[in-house]
Amino acid sequence: MKTIGFLLRWVVGFVGFVIGLVLLVLGILGIVFLGVVLAAGDGRANQVLGQVWFQHDPFFWIQNTFSIQLAQVVIERKLLLPSLWNPGITTILNWPSWLALSVVGVVGLVLGWILIRFSARFPRRRA
Repeated sequence: MKTIGFLLRWVVGFVGFVIGLVLLVLGILGIVFLGVVLAAGDGRANQVLGQVWFQHDPFFWIQNTFSIQLAQVVIERKLLLPSLWNPGITTILNWPSWLALSVVGVVGLVLGWILIRFSARFPRRRA
């Protein structure tokens, strides 16, 4: 019984650590993209995030379709969460890109740090 408890604590700690690490990396990428958008100095920082995403889609050359439309289809039809896309993600896509990227970056950093700290609290079995 102690082995099952230890295994469960280890799995929860590991999953929390991995999710936290992914969120931390996404937060750092959000801050880096914010810096790139602001450094460009061509007015893209004040454009809405959805327009910037649509105009400079990084995956268009891979799949020959716009990833913003693909993301909408996946969230609304495959995940069956239309209320997540509209008004949730649509609201963020209508924010200025500097604001949206900074919010996503800070939230990713904070949530990633919290999950990594939370996963470290689970007791480890001593040899």
